[in-house]
Amino acid sequence: MAAQESSSKKKTLILCDFDGTVSIKDTVNRLIRGHISDPHWRHHVKRYMRGEIGSKRVYEAVAPMMRMTRAALERFVMEHAELDPHFPKFLKWARERNIEVKIVSDGFDETIKILFKKHGITGLDIISNSLILNDEGKVHISSNHFNPSCRKCGTCKLSALRNFRREYDKIVLVGDGESDRHAATEADMVLAIGDLFLYCVANNIPAIRIDGFHEAPNALTREIEAVAFDLDGTLIESIDAIAEAFNYMFTQLGYPSMTVQEVIRLTSVSLMDFVKSYLKPEHKEIGVKIFRDYYDTIFLEKTFMAPGAMETLKRLNGSLKQGIVSNKRGRYARILADHLGFSNKMTKIIGAEDGFRAKPAADMFQEFMKSVGSSGINTIYVGDAPIDIEGAKAAGIDTYAIAGPFFSAEELALHKPRRVLRNISELSSALEPVIPTGTSE
Repeated sequence: MAAQESSSKKKTLILCDFDGTVSIKDTVNRLIRGHISDPHWRHHVKRYMRGEIGSKRVYEAVAPMMRMTRAALERFVMEHAELDPHFPKFLKWARERNIEVKIVSDGFDETIKILFKKHGITGLDIISNSLILNDEGKVHISSNHFNPSCRKCGTCKLSALRNFRREYDKIVLVGDGESDRHAATEADMVLAIGDLFLYCVANNIPAIRIDGFHEAPNALTREIEAVAFDLDGTLIESIDAIAEAFNYMFTQLGYPSMTVQEVIRLTSVSLMDFVKSYLKPEHKEIGVKIFRDYYDTIFLEKTFMAPGAMETLKRLNGSLKQGIVSNKRGRYARILADHLGFSNKMTKIIGAEDGFRAKPAADMFQEFMKSVGSSGINTIYVGDAPIDIEGAKAAGIDTYAIAGPFFSAEELALHKPRRVLRNISELSSALEPVIPTGTSE
């Protein structure tokens, strides 16, 4: 009997939110507003917005105020609900791999069923609130999947996820909103749309940012072939040497000094680009010379590997192609790689003044992919600053951003990298596909 249960156990379940996720448009608020005349409903919604009550209490309060026929409901769904056009293809992809997909929504079952019927989607379990209409147009909302110990959401997605743990080895949540937050804390992976990504990052919940279901299959199965690293702040700790050299230059030229925080935020572009915008025209050439002459005397003794960086490079070595794409001058980047002992792990090291425009231009990224024979779809850039995300995006490469002392995880998330990691030691596991390709569930 035990052997039979083990063999029948499904490996992966994907739980999909509906409003704002499967349906691009949120239908719940519009549905309520469009079928209610009593102005007191606003009081309950405002309490919900302030966090004083949950959706279940709102539904209990507003349902008696609503009037809606079945025909009006169907007309509403046809006019206002909009299926993500890539969801049917995603569903086909999942079913071909025997991956189960279920809908878990704090919205209403009937709106979901009507939209699915319109698009010929069948066979999906729906866990949601029930919208019940009688012949007189009166409305009843039944929340059969709420958590009595919490009573906040009409449909407790966390309880649903926990219930499915008995049947599935891995559970992926796809969602976008507040009702997905509790379930996100216990999902094996979250495919996060919109503000849910920011929430997951702020709460250290493993999440991959997607913009819709067209990105979901690749987000779950992508096998990375090449990784390009930023250098300063990502693989190495060099800011003290850089800040000291900048401040020496400023002192020699009569400029005010900068704090380390100011240096990292204002000088993340190449040295040449920085002096063009910051120094007076007559100081540009001499400023570069002063900086480099001084930096040459201190950079080796004052630059160190970032915690966990060498161990990460060793774990990745041989499994994929690695390289450096940095706004640090290429000569310095290669000297430091040799000095710190990781140049033999790099297929290509590209820096400023190697004949390519500095970040955020796409040039160095494109050269890296050309050199190692990879494409944007199977290449990841790892960096610690917004300029890293911007440059990689210009080249069609996803960024795994590493939070640090100068740019927080929350700040990096606003720039829409594919993932945000708390430290570089998380990288090797983050590069593994959530669902390995070529496997049958």
